[in-house]
Amino acid sequence: MAFIFLGIKTNSFDFKDFTIYAASAPVQVTIGLFICFFIGFSIKAGFFPFHTWLPYAHPAAPSHVSGVMSGVIIKIGIYGILRMILVIKTDYVVIGYSILFIYVIYGVYGFMLAILQHNLKKLLAYHSIENIGIIGIGIGIGCIGIGTGKDILIILGFAGALLHTLNHSLFKSLLFYGAGNVYQATHTMNIEQLGGLTKRMPHTSLLFLISALAICGLPPFNGFISEFLIYSGMFAGLQQLDLFLLTALVFSMFALVLIGGLALMCFTKAYGAVFLGTPRIAEKHIPEEAGWGKLLPMYSILILMVSIGIFPNLFMEIVAVPVGLFSVSTTLTTSIVPLYETLIHISYGALIFLVLVAILYFIRTLILSKNEFITGPTWGCGYIAPTIKMQYTASSFIRAYRKLAEPILSIHKKKKEISGIFPTGGRQETHPYDQAEELMIDYPIGQFKHFLNKFAFLQNGNPKFYILYGVTFILLVLAFPSILNIIISILNFLNQ
Repeated sequence: MAFIFLGIKTNSFDFKDFTIYAASAPVQVTIGLFICFFIGFSIKAGFFPFHTWLPYAHPAAPSHVSGVMSGVIIKIGIYGILRMILVIKTDYVVIGYSILFIYVIYGVYGFMLAILQHNLKKLLAYHSIENIGIIGIGIGIGCIGIGTGKDILIILGFAGALLHTLNHSLFKSLLFYGAGNVYQATHTMNIEQLGGLTKRMPHTSLLFLISALAICGLPPFNGFISEFLIYSGMFAGLQQLDLFLLTALVFSMFALVLIGGLALMCFTKAYGAVFLGTPRIAEKHIPEEAGWGKLLPMYSILILMVSIGIFPNLFMEIVAVPVGLFSVSTTLTTSIVPLYETLIHISYGALIFLVLVAILYFIRTLILSKNEFITGPTWGCGYIAPTIKMQYTASSFIRAYRKLAEPILSIHKKKKEISGIFPTGGRQETHPYDQAEELMIDYPIGQFKHFLNKFAFLQNGNPKFYILYGVTFILLVLAFPSILNIIISILNFLNQ
């Protein structure tokens, strides 16, 4: 709709002509155009509340397709939004605060749902939604910077958003590839049925763990760098005297901290339930590690992730080119010299940390290589009849959180109470459901179906009525031109 409107107004589909028209158009028109573009590209990017397709698409797609979908396809929507910010000159303050408010709530909401998922790929899909929310927070800060003329907000907001777009495409693709290896080895994505895969799939386990640490924003990996830039933008905004901006940034900062804490809980659950412990159901066959044809691309992604974490300045220089399109008065390097120095210290710290880890691992390997290993059962504190049901499940691990989240989220429970001295058959299942989907899709469709059911008597199965419908339709078609001519004649008479 927005492209058609601009095409009619400019008689062109060139972005330069769009920019010229938007520069002289009323603010109401430009805001309306931006909203149309934003909604369209938000559906593509999986932005809240247009995200409901994403948790269904990822579990249905093969894992390598999920990696491309999360790493490339939904990022096209982010590109479209950023491009429209440059094309449509409008009230950036209103747009910025709106985006910031929506995606602060959206980021927290995505993680709250991700923690409760039982399907590993659906859990990762909700994490895509949440990380898109973090990108949206950066875009919101950048738009506020454009509207208020604060270059430091423009640079840090858009730089953080763009770098997180790249980072998310890396560690989320790696997570989906790891999930694909798990599925091909176990033939299930149900977290409750997995466990103990670290010994069977050491490479996949290590790669999944590192990508989980990166998505949680922990150093020395790439997720930390982009979130550090967004945090820096928030701290820079706190130095302004605008009370409304201070309130919005403090609220956003608190939400981003909450997102980080929920991310740690979620991936502790996912990694612990899938790779640690012992299998939670009897194995039908022994899982095996994926071949090097699958592992080499995953290690290539890992090298890129670590490179961004260790050498962020190099990638900041790359991001500086598109960010410079948004900033009008200063360049990237002159505005954030202190930040560059901080990033250099972070780089050195990350490099020293990795070197120390490598040295310790080498010493440990050297010492243990002389020892003899004896494999035996885990000590059970004197209990000699352990079962696989005695370990934590993914649901039991986050039970306390689920109790707190129940008033906010839609959680359906199936429970069979235990009774008797020797109870058997006790069972409880929880099925989280997206309230946004329930309110925006299920409820309207349900009401529409209810309205259509009032006309169900027309489809009564009687051929006589169907013939009558056909004859009536033909008569209406034949009579329509005559009725139209009569109406036109009456209007002409009234005009005379």
